[in-house]
Amino acid sequence: MIQKRYRVYKNFGKCLEISNGKVRALVTVDIGPRVIFYGFKGMNFMFEDIERTTSKGGEFFDKNFKEGEKWYLYGGHRIWKAEEDLASYVPDNYPVKVERLENGAIFTPSLQKVTNLQQVMKVTMAEDGALTVEESLTNEGEEDCKLSIWGLSVLRQGGTEIIPLRTDDTGLLPQQNMVFWPYNDKKDKRFIINDKYVVLKQKRNISRAFKLGLFNHKGYAAYHYGKYLLIKKFDVKCGNYPDYECNFETYTNGDIMEMEVLSPMTVLSKGDTVSQTEKLKVYSAVSLAGTADEAIDKMFEEVGFNG
Repeated sequence: MIQKRYRVYKNFGKCLEISNGKVRALVTVDIGPRVIFYGFKGMNFMFEDIERTTSKGGEFFDKNFKEGEKWYLYGGHRIWKAEEDLASYVPDNYPVKVERLENGAIFTPSLQKVTNLQQVMKVTMAEDGALTVEESLTNEGEEDCKLSIWGLSVLRQGGTEIIPLRTDDTGLLPQQNMVFWPYNDKKDKRFIINDKYVVLKQKRNISRAFKLGLFNHKGYAAYHYGKYLLIKKFDVKCGNYPDYECNFETYTNGDIMEMEVLSPMTVLSKGDTVSQTEKLKVYSAVSLAGTADEAIDKMFEEVGFNG
């Protein structure tokens, strides 16, 4: 049976806790919405910016929102719009409407200024603790807008991310794209390319940012931390994607690891909606004995996951 209750969590204010008794999720209600906690008791896969150390403000925010307004990282899982620009950073510092469901809830913040986009996040939990996050953006403005819905999971420090590569023989056609950002060091030791997987490590002592984009043909990625594993799955859809055709992007610096899922670029007229669904599942007592393909395959076999 899925249990739900309101509780105050650290300095994130009131949250709705959704739990099967072993696995739990916390979704912010006083701000956000953000899935600020997902994992086991005492083990949160999500990063928590408790001290509000990462923010963005300035002239754009003073002009379009209010004097001194800032966007805060907060952490957790959130909805954005792509391609990225300042309008992606709409501050979400205000209360959220909650419609409770049998196994979760629908979270609706106020209409976003500047973009006129209405965000909705539906979060539900299965009996085995798997979390489904359904994300949508609706254009409530008079003008058409072109965008991709962008789901970002901001994860805790110290883990190892695993992204599958396409391995089938495409003959004379290209097999896999890989996109870099100008601040990347392509010889970054956190970044490893194998035949079957890309591996990216989060290192607290390396502050330099690194971002990677690709078309993820397999529709999943994983994050291993200690003896725990998070697997994130999503549908692979046809269409034109932002950032040189990327449906999956990842970003790390000295504080965080982000796993990011993007929808195809879509033109929304007034009243139109774009949506996508992400599914997350956590496992305990999982070992990863290295970054080679064989070690990763063994880890997935251990939890019965075959992609």
